[in-house]
Amino acid sequence: MTQDFAKIRPEPLLDRAPVEAPPAWSLLITGIIVGIAAGVFGCVLFYLSGNVPPLNLRPVQSILSASPEDTAILAAEENADELQLDFYNELRDYEVTVDVTPVELEDPAALLSSEYMLQAGAFKENERANKLKTQMENLGLTAIVKQGSNNGNTLYLVQSGPYSTNGELAQAEQLHRTYNLGSLRLVLQ
Repeated sequence: MTQDFAKIRPEPLLDRAPVEAPPAWSLLITGIIVGIAAGVFGCVLFYLSGNVPPLNLRPVQSILSASPEDTAILAAEENADELQLDFYNELRDYEVTVDVTPVELEDPAALLSSEYMLQAGAFKENERANKLKTQMENLGLTAIVKQGSNNGNTLYLVQSGPYSTNGELAQAEQLHRTYNLGSLRLVLQ
């Protein structure tokens, strides 16, 4: 005999009633109690670890009733707790002796290690180079036009200088910047 199992309905297991959620106020109170208990437990563990700084329990005196001696003693006690770095005081007094011979210079800040020229431009046409040279001479710079070559092309280089001191070089570079002239430092050999 054949039986069709698809048409058989399962029997209800039990009549179940849906579970109701607990009221919100009970969850709130439970959360507060658990939080306080965890905080107290954490504080006890921290205290038992020994990392708690000691409490400074000294009597609080009124500023008006304190004598000048008491105020000085309290200030000295507060300053004693601050970090003292004697290294910086000792370093000032430390002197290093070396075996050298000093060399006298006329003005070490003004002298350069070598002479410099400032190049303001490089042109293919001699007329443009001479025009820039005249403009630089009108500004009070000593300018020259040199003929050079680059990959078989003739170039006319406009240069000012030579400058042998820092002051002259800085002043010339300031003039170049003020009047939007190029300034490329060239070291004279």
